[in-house]
Amino acid sequence: MRTETLLIAIVALGLIVLSAFQIEQHPDVSSAESFTVVALNASWLFDGIGEESFNTAPQCEADAESHLQDVATYLGSLDADFISIEEIESADMLHRLNEKLGGAYIEVFVEGTDDYTGQDVAALSRVPVLAMGRTDATQRYPIPGSRFRAPMGTEEVSKNVWATVKLGDKTVTFIAVHLLAYPDDLQRAVRREAQALIIQQLAKSFFDQGHEVVILGDINDFDSEVCDAADNQPRSCVDALFKDIDADTDGAELANIAQFLPQDERYSYWYDINGNGVDDGAQEHSMIDHMYVTQSLAELLIDVRIDHEGYAARTVSDHWPVIASFAVP
Repeated sequence: MRTETLLIAIVALGLIVLSAFQIEQHPDVSSAESFTVVALNASWLFDGIGEESFNTAPQCEADAESHLQDVATYLGSLDADFISIEEIESADMLHRLNEKLGGAYIEVFVEGTDDYTGQDVAALSRVPVLAMGRTDATQRYPIPGSRFRAPMGTEEVSKNVWATVKLGDKTVTFIAVHLLAYPDDLQRAVRREAQALIIQQLAKSFFDQGHEVVILGDINDFDSEVCDAADNQPRSCVDALFKDIDADTDGAELANIAQFLPQDERYSYWYDINGNGVDDGAQEHSMIDHMYVTQSLAELLIDVRIDHEGYAARTVSDHWPVIASFAVP
């Protein structure tokens, strides 16, 4: 369920300038052990009570249960070790999902602040979670270095959660996010840059502690260097903020794992432009869901895919998941 109040952020944080070092193509890695990570926008994983004003949400408990079962059946087929989930309603819905997956996961949920939709971000982890939390930081926009001069205001990341795990000899912090929608909307692009700067600062704080970092989820924006199937270009600098997190080092600390996919496979969302109910190909495809990983993790990648074969568009979700498997160091 949700409330109809709108959040107004009131506190501004200090800023940092970004930089980093170049990530090279990863070598072939083979290992008997692997760790699979999934980022999925589960498309209104709600209980079906009180969501009548959102026509894309389940409109009754029976519809909600059916959708929950579809998501669980699909995720169960992946046998993943860490799953980030966007557009989930509550800790209760996460627990219900985990139960359908045999209760095999540790539930990662810290309630967010999106009082308009009631959507949250959560995660499931098969490995012990050393710590979890979320950032409540706020940021003035336009941010320093932005090419935009308006609008002005203060933003937060209402939908985010982080979790730290041990992966072999590495400590890894996953930062799952769901940023503001509409990549081409100027008003949203300016605010999304502020959100990205908050997440960049959070990522750097873990990076400075010696953690490997993964930023994953529904970014709702394009990558300017790793072009998607339709050659979409971002209006914002969100992708640069997520790649370059250290002002004291040249280059980029994080890489978009989609770079290891052929361009025609780089899409995680289908937008039915002409409303004909038919997937008309590349020009209706875009990649707004991403997974950015630190250099050491990129070197351990053994598989990257966006699972277009797992289900037909707009059945389990209106997004397809980004999936990566890493060799365990």
